[in-house]
This record gives sequence, structure tokens and C-alpha cells, in this order.
Amino acid sequence: MKKSFKYIGALTLLMALAGSCNERDFLTQNDPNKITETNFWKDENSLSMALAATYSPLRLPLYGYWGAFTGIQDINAMGDDVFTIPGEEAPTWAIASYTNDENNADAADIFDKTYQCIHRANLILARIDQVPIDAAKKDIYIAEARFLRGISYFILASNWGAVPIRTAPVETTSTYAAPCSSKEEVWQQVISDLSVAKDKLPVIRTPKEMGRATSGAAIAFLGKSYLFMENYPLAESTLSLLTKAPFNYGLVDNYEDNFTDLNEFNKESIFEWVCAPLGDPYGPWGAETTNSPMYNYLPQFIGPPAGGGWFKYVPSNYLVTQFLQEPRPAGSDTKFDKRMYASLMWQHSRLGETDTTFYNGKTFDELWKSAQKKIDRLGSDTKLDTATNGRFLIKKYTGAWRNVADADNYWGATPSTANYRVIRFAEVLLMRAEAAARNGHPDVALVDINQIRTRAGLSAKTAADLPGTDQLMAEIDHQKLLELFFEQNRIYDLRRWNKSAAQLGALFQTRGKQGANTFKARHYVFPIPARELNSNPKATQNDLWK
Repeated sequence: MKKSFKYIGALTLLMALAGSCNERDFLTQNDPNKITETNFWKDENSLSMALAATYSPLRLPLYGYWGAFTGIQDINAMGDDVFTIPGEEAPTWAIASYTNDENNADAADIFDKTYQCIHRANLILARIDQVPIDAAKKDIYIAEARFLRGISYFILASNWGAVPIRTAPVETTSTYAAPCSSKEEVWQQVISDLSVAKDKLPVIRTPKEMGRATSGAAIAFLGKSYLFMENYPLAESTLSLLTKAPFNYGLVDNYEDNFTDLNEFNKESIFEWVCAPLGDPYGPWGAETTNSPMYNYLPQFIGPPAGGGWFKYVPSNYLVTQFLQEPRPAGSDTKFDKRMYASLMWQHSRLGETDTTFYNGKTFDELWKSAQKKIDRLGSDTKLDTATNGRFLIKKYTGAWRNVADADNYWGATPSTANYRVIRFAEVLLMRAEAAARNGHPDVALVDINQIRTRAGLSAKTAADLPGTDQLMAEIDHQKLLELFFEQNRIYDLRRWNKSAAQLGALFQTRGKQGANTFKARHYVFPIPARELNSNPKATQNDLWK
């Protein structure tokens, strides 16, 4: 975090994105140069601008936790479902291979931007009484600010554990210094903020407000927080709220609709970031200016060079074998799990189906050849198996579904504007299934599991198939791996389900995870960044990293 301490008031509120009529209006930015602390907090429009600026740090395309680089790229790299290509960004490779330390720039960027969101939320909460506004509307704005602060502390609790808790704006050097609270205290802050948001946010947003937080989003994150805290009764009861009125969530018929721009804000989407063809494609990433780009960067990072991408990952052997583990019933329109066709690309004839093309007629062989030089960087310690089942590339989040040339190229003719779904109803079902299984409610868990399986084209499981908690949890693990592949969940589940470093390290060894030999107990969390420790005299390093 840049410690200039010039955080006062509206000078940090750079982006006027909210309270408009469509994606373009939602992301249009105003010139902040004429805004001052004394004239900013005057009406509801100022609150909308402030909230837009508060969303911004979490979705910035380079440094935001839900942008396309530090958060999505690095958090996903820690799981067992991908192999990360070496020789790209050094901080990413350090995180993927468990050789990172307190000087890792990527982790520090996530930390900084998360606190920037917290600071902006705190500004709103501290200044809102200055704004003449209807009491009911005021409650909603407060709830929205607390939602954003709550999910920010969710990120911090999940990744760092014990961190400073700040619930007031940092406006002087002296008020910046704060000790690290315990992980339990940070989780309680998450619960407090999301509980307020749950009760006061609207169930649905008007068309002009799509993309802003709802009570459903707050409930989903609150339930996820209880799950991470291992409070399974509250996790189950909280997540169950989303399965009944006034909510109307469900699974879309086509799994791939969750990762394209064809069916945005669908019934499965609980919270998503808005992307649109706005801003300068050649402008600086991570900047908050009147012309910042608002496209979706993920295809650029994931896709193969033949599709215009930079190609930074391949699917792990473990993921592929798990997808192939259960063919669909005889007579189905595909041989394998429907999600496999939306998540991966491969030479279909190798597995007994008709070949297809991608990116306006390119064969899979052409895609693989374009990526070969980078794939060759995977040394002998990364045992990529291309013989047993063939060769595989990631399709999920790329532009391959559009079947146009150069679809993954952010600077190409058709850069992606697909919204990024932060949390989906499918995840809610799988989280509730886990909580229900832990609570001794196998019937609830089985219903939720079977909703996921049925949409994937798999046959339903019976109580005889999954007779106990261990069997239910094994199926939940399997379904979460396939359903939520590359959605920033895998490493958190692996840590929760494998309590000791020896246990998780052995699992990593078995599954060929990069960095398995260097994984230690301290890698259950990130260390507090060195630049935070240098700037905050009251902060102390995480116990696991001392």
C-alpha cells in the first residue's frame, strides 16, 4: 500500500460507475480533478460515486483480487488442478511453487488493494451522515459499504489470517498504525459486516443497478465464511436461505453460460463483476483514471497463442483424470461430463469422439503447437502426462466459445466483455452439501449434490452410493474440483480438508503439484507483506512465518 496518507475524503473516489442504466453507464467514469472533500459529500450521487470507487480495487484488471492477474492468476496457481508455466512472472511462480516470502509483490498487491477497498468503505460510513438522504436509502448505502468491507476482510482472513482491522478512515500517519488482530477476530469482523449487509441490501437490483451487491450476495459470502470457520450449523442454515423465497436462484441449463457474455446476470449468478467495451485498451493496467479499460482480461492470460493468449497454465493430470473418471450413461449426447467440454480443449478423436475446431477453424493440434515452446518449459519435476489420455488445454474463461480468430487477444478486434462471476448458485449448493454432511443431514447433501451432477449430465447418486459422511465428502470434493475449476476455490478447500502440512504435502506429492517438495505449514497463509511491516510499526508477522 502506498503510504502517502493523502487518503482524505473524495480525492480517493476516482470512479463514478454506479447508479446508471446499463453496463456502459455503470462503468463510465467522471473526471475527479474538481472534487474536493468540502464539496463532495452533498447528495445521493456523491454516495453512488463513492461506492463505485469502493468496488474498483477488488476488480482492477491487474492488481484486483478478482481482476485477471494477481488474484485470479496467483490464487488458482496454488491448487492441484493446474500446472503453472515457469518463466513468466516471477512472483506468480514463487506462489505456485511455494517459494514465496514476505517480499512477494503479487501477494502484497492483493493485500494493498484490499485495504484500499476497506478504506473507501470506511470513508462512506464515516461521511454518510453529512449527506441529506432518505433513511431507507441510507441503510442500503451503509449495507453496501459494509458488504464491500466484509468481503475484503473475507479475502484477508482467508489468505493471511491475522491482520490489522481498520473500521475508520486512515487520514493521518498516526491512525495508520494498527496491530494485527487474531484470525478469529478478523472473521468476526467479516460476520458483522456481512450480517448487516444481508439484512439491508435489496433482494434484486433494478436494471440500471445490475452488478451492485444484493442481499443474496451477502448471504452467500456469509455462509461461506461460516463454512471456513467450521461453524457448520450456521453455514447450512445461512446458505439454505438462498434456496427459498424471496430468492429465485437456480442452475442454468448450459454450464458454459456462466463464463461467456451470452447470458449474464442469469439465475445462477449471485454476484458478478461487470465488464464492457470501455476505456483505452492500451492504457495502464491497474490505474483508476477516466479512461481505464473495462474489458475482461482473463482470456489473455489463459488462452493458447494461436487464439491470441499468453498461455500461462495447462490443466493438471489430476484434473484430467478426475474428469475422465466417470463417463456419462450410454446413449448420452457426449461421452464425458458436460463440464469437461466447457472447461478443457483436447483432440476429441483421441477419446473416441468427433474432432472439433476452435478460434474460427483452428484444430487442436494447431493450438497445442502454438503453445509447445512454453509447455517445454515444464521441467522433469512437473510430470505433465500427455500420453495416457492425450494433450489438454484450458478452455474455461478463454474466448474459444466464440469461435472467432484471435478471440483471446485483449488488443484484438473482439476483446472479451464477459462479466466475471464471483460466486454462483452451484457453489452455494456444494457448500451447503458440505455443511449438511458435517451436520448429519445426508438427505440435504444428496439433493444438492444431485442437482450439480444432473446438470453435468451424470446420473444421480443414491443414499446407498454415498452411505456416510466420508463418502459424501469424497463426492463433494470431486464435484467442487470439476464444477469450480479455476474459480479461486481449490486451495482453500484443500487447506480446510487437510489440516496438517504433512497431510496436504503428501497429497500434493501424489498429485504432482508443483512445489510439493517445498510446501510447508507456513504456506497455509501468506506472510504479512514486508512493506506493511515497514510502514505499520504495530503490525507483526504471521506466527507461521516468524
